[in-house]
Amino acid sequence: MKTVKVDLKKEVDSSYEITIGSSFAREVLQKLRDEGAYFMVDENVFELYQDYFDHNNMFRFRADEHNKTHESVVSVLGFLFKCGARRDANLAIVGGGITGDVGGFAAATYMRGISFVQMPTTLLSMVDSSVGGKTGINFRGAKNNVGAFSQPQHVYIDMHFLNTLTDEEFLNGVAEVIKYGAIFDKEFFDYLSANKDKVIARDLDTLAYVVKRCCEMKADVVKKDEKEKGDRALLNFGHTFAHAIETDSHHGVKHGYAVATGMYLETDFAVKQGEATEETLNAIADILRLYGFDLSYEIEDRDLFIQAMLADKKADKKGLTLALTPAIGSCKILKNIPPQSIEDYFNNI
Repeated sequence: MKTVKVDLKKEVDSSYEITIGSSFAREVLQKLRDEGAYFMVDENVFELYQDYFDHNNMFRFRADEHNKTHESVVSVLGFLFKCGARRDANLAIVGGGITGDVGGFAAATYMRGISFVQMPTTLLSMVDSSVGGKTGINFRGAKNNVGAFSQPQHVYIDMHFLNTLTDEEFLNGVAEVIKYGAIFDKEFFDYLSANKDKVIARDLDTLAYVVKRCCEMKADVVKKDEKEKGDRALLNFGHTFAHAIETDSHHGVKHGYAVATGMYLETDFAVKQGEATEETLNAIADILRLYGFDLSYEIEDRDLFIQAMLADKKADKKGLTLALTPAIGSCKILKNIPPQSIEDYFNNI
């Protein structure tokens, strides 16, 4: 078992621990059940691990980007209300990033906020979405534009869940892993290149190190900037273009795959703006190709694509904001980018 601390000791101590291990989920779930917790469980996870759950106080959720809506939040709230949950209730959320985002948002709003724990079951949610307290839903075509910052009480990461991920879903998380190395840790970035075969083979020791290192980097950023007023925006490297790709493809392109392409295209844009080097672009391209990601995306509806970027929650009246990596292991925020310059970029590639 390994532990990472998310230290948020401010006016109110909302610090919590991330516990990383293998084959301990059943024990934790039983303990939560004995304590009277309510459960929100991804349907796929329930089907694969039925013996981990019972039908009492459980809401089964079909995790899909098209279900990342206010209607789904209302359904979870209705479940809690029907069960008679009070303000001292605890919601155990078991599933991937979509389940965690919707469940966390519901917990943040029910009775003006109840406790919740996250038990992520995908690589993407383990290294990213379950940590840091971002919760939310998609709204009118804009990705994650409605939500709240609400920190979990605990995050339990059981590596055993990775054994039942599809190859596509596993790679969906690898893109976010690469992102951490690209913006924060060149040594980790190089490690991912050198150990690609072990990562793809899902070697437990390798993945345990990868997940722990990503959680450490995420925890460090959240400690400095819980509400994304500054440094936390660096975690959005690749995401501005990625969210437009997801919207334009009607979510046919999964988040991680969109982020992978977004990292390359945003770096290419940065090179053309004199904000990154060709060496950096080549390094990004090499590792993405190594893991089998696409470097390009063919836009279906250019107006929809551009509007999706303009609707990005990092945009303001002065223009768009991009998180960039000028060199591997470093990062910066580029603000006030004229939308026309990005539109011209996509017109010319």
